[in-house]
Amino acid sequence: MRRLLVLLLTALLLLSGCAALAEPEAPEEEWGDYQQFLPEEPQEEEPEEQAYPAAFSLPYCRNMKLDPVEGGEGFQEMVASLLYEPLFRLDEHFEPVPVLCESYAWDESGLVCTLTVREDVVFSDGSALTARDVEETLQRAMVSERYAYRLRNVASVAAGRRGQTVTVTLTAPDRGLPALLDIPIVKRTTAGERVPLGTGPYVLEGENGAESLRAREGTDLPLKTIPLVPAKDQETALYLFETRQVEMLPTDPADTPSMVSGRVQATVQPTAIMQFIGFNTGEGRPFADEALRAQLSRSIDRETLVSAQLVGLAQAAQFPVHPASPLYPKELEQPWEEVQPPAAGREPLKLLVGGGDAFRAAEARFIAGELNKLGWQITVEEQPWEAYLAALEAGEFDLYLGEVRLTADWDLTDLIGTEGTLNYGGYTRETTDILLQLFAGAENRQETAARLYSHLRSFAPIAPICFRNYTVLTYPDVVEGLAPAPSYLFQDMEQWTVRLAEEEAVAVMGENEE
Repeated sequence: MRRLLVLLLTALLLLSGCAALAEPEAPEEEWGDYQQFLPEEPQEEEPEEQAYPAAFSLPYCRNMKLDPVEGGEGFQEMVASLLYEPLFRLDEHFEPVPVLCESYAWDESGLVCTLTVREDVVFSDGSALTARDVEETLQRAMVSERYAYRLRNVASVAAGRRGQTVTVTLTAPDRGLPALLDIPIVKRTTAGERVPLGTGPYVLEGENGAESLRAREGTDLPLKTIPLVPAKDQETALYLFETRQVEMLPTDPADTPSMVSGRVQATVQPTAIMQFIGFNTGEGRPFADEALRAQLSRSIDRETLVSAQLVGLAQAAQFPVHPASPLYPKELEQPWEEVQPPAAGREPLKLLVGGGDAFRAAEARFIAGELNKLGWQITVEEQPWEAYLAALEAGEFDLYLGEVRLTADWDLTDLIGTEGTLNYGGYTRETTDILLQLFAGAENRQETAARLYSHLRSFAPIAPICFRNYTVLTYPDVVEGLAPAPSYLFQDMEQWTVRLAEEEAVAVMGENEE
């Protein structure tokens, strides 16, 4: 009976709190024996004292090459990016900024690009960077698992007989080529080694689990030494981060195996990974009608999707180019329309989504649910990944939720071109193919991009939804100034402020002063 009264009293307290009744509180003595079961008065918690690390450590995999052409992505790529530099690096707008390339020029056909390599750059052993180093790195990249796709239109790479020039010959014009050349360069005589020589701001020192990165002479960086902590995989690296054995970790929020506990700072890193709705445009299918495709695209409330389902994980986009790019046609954006679909849209439709990804499955259900409120009749069908791909190849869908990592030249030929290898919906239109070719070869990419995106808005071969974000995890107040670019986490590192424990901070200050 006593327990029942306690439960009733607790329920009454909860109900009165939910209803926000302004009744006077009963005197304490009236509660008698039940006073002990009432919640204690909340006490203000004293703010936790910030614990700064003794050193700024990073995870790395000892059993995997740091060669940027053959090495891994994620935290291994993070370490490698401090050892090696590319010809170009993408800035926050996905625009190529010269690093090891001094200048470049095109011939009249738009098929041959001549790069001039800087003469004032040396590798960590003091030897000069040469055109041959660039030539052989790019040639290896052309046949590598990591870079072969982005360089699929490169016919040849050849160093000039004299000077510091490298000639890149293409099979089709692509003035966006520099944006594809954010490929780190290594010294050719060390290519393929576990740690080939690079021109980056740090050099690897130590062995047998006691490795660290040391800043090269002449660099003005906030950290002279970065200890490296062995990690066999991303899950191990996450554990090292959670236990404060490393201080920084890049993550894909959709693939992170567990939630990080405690106070953590997550900084967004933009990517070129686009999510979109694909249409089956085959003959006799509802979405063979471009007007129906365009209406469904306008009916997707992208901003609500991103804010409700993908908080911090994506950026809404109506066009197949990242909104941060100067090519994104903001003036062509259309407001969301709460419009009933025509009769064809009220027929039962199947939205296919690949299984094994909780984020994508939740997105698909949200999109279908919101469209169905407007009168569409869309059912989500989740299939295992292999079955999903087989269904796309066989055209057994009305719509599908797709995800693709676009190259930074924003070439869409494979996705929506008539012969595109990723054109599962079978979309074909001669005007689209022509505009794709004009965009690729145009000197004035801004103007031709606007024409292309205006055309895509009308015919809607796909319905872009958003671009995914990655996140870089750090602990609060340890790093100030972190602003990751799409292909480089350590953008403007010389302007960072890194706070370490007092002993280490004094040591670092002394080294800087020397």
